[in-house]
Amino acid sequence: MTFAPESAIVLGDKNDLPMIYEDMKQQFPPSELYPYPRYLQLLNGDRYKILLFRRLSDNELIGYALVYAMEDSNILWLDYLAVLKKYHACGYGSALFRALWQKYCGPFDGILFSVEYVSETDPELAEQQKRRIRFYEKLGAHRLHAKFLQPCEDGGFPMYLYFKPRCGYITISRSVQMQAVSQMYEYCFFYLRHIRELLPKFRDTIVDEKFTD
Repeated sequence: MTFAPESAIVLGDKNDLPMIYEDMKQQFPPSELYPYPRYLQLLNGDRYKILLFRRLSDNELIGYALVYAMEDSNILWLDYLAVLKKYHACGYGSALFRALWQKYCGPFDGILFSVEYVSETDPELAEQQKRRIRFYEKLGAHRLHAKFLQPCEDGGFPMYLYFKPRCGYITISRSVQMQAVSQMYEYCFFYLRHIRELLPKFRDTIVDEKFTD
């Protein structure tokens, strides 16, 4: 792995979406993407944002994140995080995640996000998914007990729910998790008629969480 030169997060806007969306189609499963017009609707609000990760020496785009700042909550939902393929294995992934966390660890108690289950039928895909899990856990994210369902057009599919707390914050309550997931569902997946049916399917698996180093 090579050293990642100093980079920083800057705020993007809907004008950056065409380029970002093309990369997202290459890096994320189709089931995890919204229809393009939905991103435009989300970005027209004031709570869903594109964050660009640019190299300071030449302003080159290295990666990006899409986040949702929840209303009346101290939790940030990380919807997508990616480094452009040509910069993979250069240390930028961890640098991007740390920069995101440092940016929001003051105003927010932590970052909540979902991660794919490990495939039981595709060994190559399974190894990629295991690497992704190790990546987040190495950076201090904790897997929660909730049997989270990621919304999609024909229902919901299971994903792990992870939480990266701010320094000194060692818990996330059941009520906070339920509020965060409910808000994210309603805000990001407002166009799916069945969205309110998902949380009741796994609400009993959501528990008060306490973390140790």
